[in-house]
Amino acid sequence: MTRLKLRYIKAYTDRIGKTRRYFNKTGFAKTPLPGLPGSIAFMEVYQRCLAEVEATKRSTASVSEAVKPGSFADLVQRYYGSSSFKTLRPITKSTYRNVINHLVKENGDKPVDRLDRKGIMKLVDQKSETPGTANKVLRTLRMLMRFAIKQEMRTDDPTAGLAKLRVSKEGFLAWDEDHIRLFEGHHPIGSRARLAFALLIFTAQRRSDVIRLGPQHIRNGRLSLRQQKTGTFLDIPVHPELAMIIDRSAVSDMTFLRTEQGKSFAPAGFGNWFGDCCRQAGLPLGFNAHGLRKAAARRLAEAGATTQEIMAITGHQSISEVERYTRAANQRHLASKGMSRLTELSNDPKVSVLTR
Repeated sequence: MTRLKLRYIKAYTDRIGKTRRYFNKTGFAKTPLPGLPGSIAFMEVYQRCLAEVEATKRSTASVSEAVKPGSFADLVQRYYGSSSFKTLRPITKSTYRNVINHLVKENGDKPVDRLDRKGIMKLVDQKSETPGTANKVLRTLRMLMRFAIKQEMRTDDPTAGLAKLRVSKEGFLAWDEDHIRLFEGHHPIGSRARLAFALLIFTAQRRSDVIRLGPQHIRNGRLSLRQQKTGTFLDIPVHPELAMIIDRSAVSDMTFLRTEQGKSFAPAGFGNWFGDCCRQAGLPLGFNAHGLRKAAARRLAEAGATTQEIMAITGHQSISEVERYTRAANQRHLASKGMSRLTELSNDPKVSVLTR
């Protein structure tokens, strides 16, 4: 495996002779790094800090420095520099940036105080084919308009009263075994796509956690991680097939998955790349990384795992969430059980219509 040099680390020896290390990058908070380099605790904090630096670089590049005062880009630049944004969780920042930066590309030079209700609806309608994305745009614009009022860039909120689009309760499409075989048949073991697939299906984690996983998270056949979204700590046995695929893949010392340029994936960038991998395998639109999390939960349910056992692997906080993921498995099991009862009844010569 190729070793990567860890950047932005400053070490010093304190008065009692203990070596202390910090993530030290100009313009960012100085963050203490626990444990030794390469340990789970050390790399968890280091990767979080590094992701923040890289995400900030991308945001700065997408919002021009020569912005017009009072423009949408000016509003975004102020928001990125505010405590409201800086105190968000890294995964939330990444989600906001993904939506905001796309809005800036099309509307960066437009005056914020001229954006009216009709303009808001037009921006949302551009994403109406995917209601979930359209609602993200509306939610983000609502947040920015309220921030604009605080900045005295406008006096009203043009998003007030606008309702979200209805979204299917089923959410992301869950992969069945035919979809899984189609993907595996196209992407061989040893490819980045197959490694990404294996990490998703055999850990049942979100894409934001999968892209951070590396060798340092695995010890004695178990994978330990703290989920980005909830902060939940998980300790999960490594599935033998996942261990085999990792062993037969080219991985770095820091994260299993890297871009073609050797950089860390951003959650949205990973989602887009993996979606392309799905299309290459012949899967239709709608099948993506999150659908594999649902498929993993479905597989666990079909294997007889209890709701609590599934939650211990996926990290879900509520039973209702897991039941939504496993509804297909429960339906299939109950349907099979019901049909077997009918078959038994049909085979009974006393009542079978076939013997009449």
